[in-house]
Amino acid sequence: MLNFLLEHSKEDAPAFVRANGEAMPYGSLAEAVRAVVDAVVAQAGTMKQRALGVAVADQAGFLVASLAAFALEAVLVPLDVRAGREAVAAQARRAHVVAIVEGDPENDSLRVVPCDPKRVEQDARAQLILFTSGSSGAPKAVVLSRAGLQANIDAIGAYLPITAAARTPLTLPLCYSYALVGQAFVTLRKGGALVGLGELAYPAQQVEAMARLECDGISSVPTALRTFAEIAVELPAPERPELRYVASAGGPLDRATIELLRAAFPRARLYNQYGLTEASPRVTAISEREPAFAKGSVGRPIGETRVSAVDGELVVSGPSVMLGYLDDPEATREALRADGLHTGDRGRVDDEGYVYVDGRLDGLVKVAGERVSVDEVAEVLRGAAGVTEACVVAVPDERTGARLVAFVVGGDPGDLKAWMRERLPPAKRPRIESVAELPRTANGKPDLPALRARAERP
Repeated sequence: MLNFLLEHSKEDAPAFVRANGEAMPYGSLAEAVRAVVDAVVAQAGTMKQRALGVAVADQAGFLVASLAAFALEAVLVPLDVRAGREAVAAQARRAHVVAIVEGDPENDSLRVVPCDPKRVEQDARAQLILFTSGSSGAPKAVVLSRAGLQANIDAIGAYLPITAAARTPLTLPLCYSYALVGQAFVTLRKGGALVGLGELAYPAQQVEAMARLECDGISSVPTALRTFAEIAVELPAPERPELRYVASAGGPLDRATIELLRAAFPRARLYNQYGLTEASPRVTAISEREPAFAKGSVGRPIGETRVSAVDGELVVSGPSVMLGYLDDPEATREALRADGLHTGDRGRVDDEGYVYVDGRLDGLVKVAGERVSVDEVAEVLRGAAGVTEACVVAVPDERTGARLVAFVVGGDPGDLKAWMRERLPPAKRPRIESVAELPRTANGKPDLPALRARAERP
């Protein structure tokens, strides 16, 4: 996998550029990868077909550690440090991680922490394990194959205009497939440079950096793209990023956002995309030059991927579909059937092969482009001290698509916020409403419509 990603790179070309303009050439990237490889072997021994966790907040460090996993012929397991140490440790246990590469805050370097004496051997085809929310409430560990990732990376690179000299800004967390596979790995495969903007706290700073560092195009979720466009459109034209493309995925791309993007980035070609972690991740894509774009289509299948609608549910097949959910044969059988991967997304495919997505069939919602299970969030809250009941609902939000509100019986609100910070990433942290009791339906279940109505009140 490492050779696949770097075979078109040049040793003196920039591979990663920090927000301050400091560049790491591909030659230096390779040296940093070798150093992590040596450290992992010294601490944990051989890693072939074993899982290596990466829990690094710094984007350059995350990239180096991820590539080291490939050099070791290990299975990469990205871990979300924003969710807190307890959540990271739980995911590492779930994935049978042998060791974790994490950031060392004392000297701004990487360190290796051994963590699993069992040394479980993974599927020989596996390359990446990613966690995603499931409708049952428990996060699932998605196992993606080496061949599937390579097929998806090349399929994305075939339609996005990323060149060997491209500079791709990274604004999304690299622990998610959209950023890691759809942006970072695709850009490296082309020999381009990644521009790490995760260290910048505010979108206005990121927009300024995109212009200053001459970024070529951006991929993100609709809510983030709208925020960037709102900032850029207020700037004088010479101070705006001169983007060649803007690609959206992770939620509906509405007409107002499209018009705003066109006003802010007039030279950019717009793309709409659809995907899911279980498909490595990209499934379909469309550019604004195609008539179906204006109709709200997410495009046609990319590469060798195929999409059909079975009883109103989108079903995906092809080489990029996951191997399954780790240690969860029942959930795997439910998702992977004879006709392909059942996505849980409502949708249709027209006579020309264009795909349209009409929402979810289960209890998942999209918050700022991230898939969230309200059941999972409620289950975390129920584990907090003093909580006797918890119910989480999602209500529409103009900027993020949906927002979460938790109705909790018992527990201290301040303690609950700290509890969530240790166990949930930002998109999964609800607003807390303390109640004496939950409203009930006639059969004794929580009255969800009543709770949603209360959550929507100002």
